[in-house]
Amino acid sequence: MLDFRPPLDTPWLIAMVKFVMPLYMKLGLNDTTVSVSPEALERFQKLKGKRALICPNHSNRHDPQVMFSFSKLTGEDFNFIAAREVFDWEHGLNGWWLQHMGCYSVVRGAVDRESFKTTRELLATGKKKLVLFPEGEISRQNDTLLPLESGAAQLSFRALQDIKKASPNDSIYIVPMALKYTYPYDIGSGIRNSLGQLEQKLGLNTFEIDQKDTMAKQIDEGSDSVRDRLRRVAEKLLQVLEKEYRQQPAEGATMNDRVDKLRRAILQKVAKQLDVQLTSGARELEHVRVLRNTLDDYIYADNGKSEYEKKIHETNAANIKACYKDLDRAVNFIAIYDGYVTEHMTQERYSHVLDRLEWEVFGKAPGPRGARRVLIDVGEPINLDDYAESYKTKKKEAVARVTDDIFSQISSMLLNMEDNRKPIYLS
Repeated sequence: MLDFRPPLDTPWLIAMVKFVMPLYMKLGLNDTTVSVSPEALERFQKLKGKRALICPNHSNRHDPQVMFSFSKLTGEDFNFIAAREVFDWEHGLNGWWLQHMGCYSVVRGAVDRESFKTTRELLATGKKKLVLFPEGEISRQNDTLLPLESGAAQLSFRALQDIKKASPNDSIYIVPMALKYTYPYDIGSGIRNSLGQLEQKLGLNTFEIDQKDTMAKQIDEGSDSVRDRLRRVAEKLLQVLEKEYRQQPAEGATMNDRVDKLRRAILQKVAKQLDVQLTSGARELEHVRVLRNTLDDYIYADNGKSEYEKKIHETNAANIKACYKDLDRAVNFIAIYDGYVTEHMTQERYSHVLDRLEWEVFGKAPGPRGARRVLIDVGEPINLDDYAESYKTKKKEAVARVTDDIFSQISSMLLNMEDNRKPIYLS
């Protein structure tokens, strides 16, 4: 059996945390506020008392706190599914809090029977709505989505089968939600400060740039715009990683070509270490998921009952945990590409790229660069009864259709929120 961590919902503790949540969001998260339109809140509250799986995009590590704040606005308590490894953070203290707040673990990609059973039971009983992030990874950008995993739809359909046995007229709803992190005030000074720290860490200054550097001409001409400095930092980091992974860029290769080649090299390195054959033609994010699932499955597996067997397993698991860093690095370079900033030069996009570069260089997640406003929209609830008949005969097709609907709704909401706000641009 995998090392499952069940939910240990503690009502008085949840109520206390909700009470202090505004203070935590202000002082602990640098004045982060949540903004939900009355129409979106009304759509959600129409599901009061009904079974529902909430599926938000996962752009930021503070998404759970934002969803917890949203639960306070709705007057409901939610359960949450979280990756097994986060329960070990802070020497297990993080896991204690998560479990008592109503979270439980899942080992991604594994046959985590206890987790699947808990999900079906929670959805079937419907005492609380359940939050699951269908991207499965923190994308660190909130303009677009990573391809969604199909687990949200699959688990919901299985829970629906359980419900129909006892209550033929009841159903489950899947609620797509969009979270968009914005900086309503100018954070240009914070971005320049972050760039300065990265330049210092990477040993960059305008007088020591290698003449082969693709940005050398612009720097020699005295260009010191935020955009040029960001690209120069990215170029230097790319050079370092190419050397680390023994990649020689082809003559005339663009930055995007080089990043593509580096990603493939990282994934092949991990696949070789884990003895996994990657499927030809599959998307790179699918490769990441396969490899991460293999890691999770091995690390949290129960390999015997004797103390010696456990000791050997723990030693081997510790040796391969370094692969997580490689996979995080690959994900860092999947969603960001050369031109990501210049095609829409908002300060949020600069921050997205800097978040990834700082995660790579400093080895820790950066904090908010200023006061943030998180825009929340709620999509049209998907009634699984509408797909129940097709699921009986064509399970994969029904799951794919529901997953596509979730993806389409979240993508549209993110686009609409961007179109209806007034961003601050940097050059």
